[in-house]
Amino acid sequence: MLVLFETPAGFALFKVLNEGKLSEVQDIKPHNTNDLGKGRQMPIHYGSNKHNYFTVSSPIATQLPQAVGAAYSLKMDGKSACAVTFCGDGSTSEGDFHAALNFAAVMEAPVVFICRNNGWAISTPVEEQFRSDGIVVKGQAYGIWSMRVDGNDALAVYSAVHTAREIAIKEQRPVLISF
Repeated sequence: MLVLFETPAGFALFKVLNEGKLSEVQDIKPHNTNDLGKGRQMPIHYGSNKHNYFTVSSPIATQLPQAVGAAYSLKMDGKSACAVTFCGDGSTSEGDFHAALNFAAVMEAPVVFICRNNGWAISTPVEEQFRSDGIVVKGQAYGIWSMRVDGNDALAVYSAVHTAREIAIKEQRPVLISF
């Protein structure tokens, strides 16, 4: 079992989980009677209980500590499961990123952090965000098993995510992947 925490930009994953059907997403926009959130969410703040997909949060990086909390809960309940959360390179400059990694490392929460590093945080290049050699060293600084993968290599991405999920579930510890 996976519990997913996504960013507002993660529409594609939500669409895949809904088997390519746009109806659930279309129902969110006008807040009609079929809207799963019954009008209580902002537009494009989708979520699905059916798919263990937590509702998207607007503020940058807030989904990260939420995912760690859910992962720790899964661990305490003895479930063979993990949480997976997504962020961009800009999120790594937020306090919630560091709080989440520290919490995950200390509590050995079964969570997979997937960071998409496209070199830009909206309009700020990574060179102006941090001096470290990418995102991976940030995870390593907290004692989290971390790996950098070419995001354009679909097989490498699949293999990395598969490995990360296995480590998170079997070893009950966090993993960070940077694409």
